[in-house]
Order: sequence, then structure tokens, then C-alpha cells
Amino acid sequence: MIADEKNGGRDKNEADVHEEFGKKIEESAGGQVSNQTDLDIDDIPNPGSLIEAETELNYLRNVLKNIKKEYDDLNSNYLKSLADAENFRKRMNREKEESLKYSNESLLRDLLPVLDFLDLAIEHSAPYVKQDTSGNLKSFVDGVKLAYNEFIKVLKNFGIETVDTTSKDFDPNFHQVVEMVGDSDQPDGKIIKEKRKGYIYKERLIRPSLVSISKPDGDKKD
Repeated sequence: MIADEKNGGRDKNEADVHEEFGKKIEESAGGQVSNQTDLDIDDIPNPGSLIEAETELNYLRNVLKNIKKEYDDLNSNYLKSLADAENFRKRMNREKEESLKYSNESLLRDLLPVLDFLDLAIEHSAPYVKQDTSGNLKSFVDGVKLAYNEFIKVLKNFGIETVDTTSKDFDPNFHQVVEMVGDSDQPDGKIIKEKRKGYIYKERLIRPSLVSISKPDGDKKD
């Protein structure tokens, strides 16, 4: 039998080296290794030949590949968690700012009916003021108007504005139709009369205007 004297008189092929390297790893780990990539780097035996060194290098490449994959997965999860946390923080800040911005909305909305009563009182008092010769009713109505105007001023200071309906077309974002009036002199959908004022609070509609709008007069003949 002819034997090549290599590596200290030992003749090995690559398959034998892989098998022996595996045995060395198991021996170093006390026979507990089921997956070679789980072996501690410090427990890997020193190679006894070039082929063993190549086998060990392939093992280390596999270990590095697994470590890189695990790192990439952990880093991806970390970045995702970081982005979720940042989005949550921004959303909470927006909700907090929104809550503070409109914190008085409920109170101001409840005050609007009081303003309506003052408005109606002034509007319906006009014919009676003309009939009153004593002037007492006019003085009283003028006092109500002063209170009304002061009320409006206070609401404006808090960000309340009336919805403009003067010569406006009907807009469902700001107006609510309560009556349609046949009027051929006005284009379809034109606001004819405001029945109740609408209000905007800091760019948010808190009550639409109740309006009458024009519609085509089908009964009118030329």
C-alpha cells in the first residue's frame, strides 16, 4: 500500500477532515453540540492541516453569516420600534395641542343659545320701538344691543366668528337648508335669508347657519 507522507505522515481526504473536525468540535463541547454554529468560538480546536483550516474557515463564515442575519433582524425590529414610538409621541402631542386649542369649545357652544335670544329680542323689538312714543322701550333695546355687542366681542376674543351668509351660495360645509324659496330672480342655491346664525371656533365649525335658499321657480311664466 502506497501512502503519501503529508501533514506529519497522515493521509486525509476532505471528507475525512470534515468528519474529524466535527468530532473535535463535539469533544471540545463535551459531546453536547447539535448545531455546529452554536459552538463558542473559543471552543473551536486549532486546525492540524490546511484542509482542517479550510473547514474551520467555512464554519466561521457560516457563524458570521448567522450572526449578521440575527443582527439585521434585531436592528430592523429596533428601528421599527423606534419609529412606532416616535409616531406615537407625535400623535400624543398633536392630540394634546388639539385638546388645549379647543378646550373652551363646549362652554362657548352652550353660550350660543343665549346669544340667539338676544338677537331675536333685538330683531322683534324693532316695530314696537317705532310705536313707543315715550322712548323708554328704545332705551331698553339700546341697552340690550350694547350687551349683545359686548357678548360678541368677548366671543371673538376666544376665537368665535360668525359664518358669513351675505350674498353667498349655499355651502353644505357651513350652511343647513331649512327652506327653499322659488325665486327666478336669484340663481339656484343662493342664500335668500339667514334663519339662525352659524359660528366658527378657531377654524372649526361648531354650528352651521340655518338658511333659506333659492330654487328655480317652475310656475313663473314669461
